[in-house]
This record gives sequence, structure tokens and C-alpha cells, in this order.
Amino acid sequence: MTPGAIRPLRAFPALLLLLALFSGPTLAQDCDKASSVPDMTECARLRLRAAERELGAVYGDLLDSEDKDLAQAVRAAQEAWMRWREAEGKLAASGVTDPGVAQLERTRQEARMTEERLMDLKALRGR
Repeated sequence: MTPGAIRPLRAFPALLLLLALFSGPTLAQDCDKASSVPDMTECARLRLRAAERELGAVYGDLLDSEDKDLAQAVRAAQEAWMRWREAEGKLAASGVTDPGVAQLERTRQEARMTEERLMDLKALRGR
């Protein structure tokens, strides 16, 4: 391969990164206008992922607490909460015959619960 042929290959990952950076906000802005089940599901997934990322950071802060009893209690409660969220997500989708709508309902429920849990853990961290 000639040196000139390598440059385009090096630029390809940078191009992919730019596309990823600039495509995200557009989709997020479109979530207000999402009308199809796949689009609404993707928006619910984005909402869930964002809440999970922030929840993970707050949870990590609590686990790093100098109060080891608090850290242990938070860990046990979080494990139980995760099982509960999973069950509630399944419940939200139960009885829905369309698989796409069922996934949408499950993801919405899990996003709602994750956002609520985030508020709870933030309050706990702020004590």
C-alpha cells in the first residue's frame, strides 16, 4: 500500500467519530416529535441509557462512602431494586400483543423507574 493510500484509512475513524457526535443530538431533538413505535422505543432507550449512566455515577459515589454500613446497605438495596425494575418492566409489557409496542412499554417503564431511583440515590448521597 502506498503512503497516500494510508491517509484516507487513518481519517476513517475520525469521520465515524464526527458522525456519532453530530447524529446524537439530532435524534434527541427528534424525540419530541417521535411518532413511530421504533422511534419512540429508541428515544426511550436513550432516556434509559442517560439515566443509567448518571445512576451508575451516583451509586459509585455511595459505594465509595467512608460509611461502610451505608455502602453495604446501598449495594443490597440496589441489587433488590434492579430485580424489581426488571419485573416491573416485564409487567408493563405483559398482555401487549405487538412485540414492538411491548418493548416500548418495557423500556419506558424501566426509564421511569431509573429516573426515580436516581433521585432517591441523589437524596441519599446528599445527606
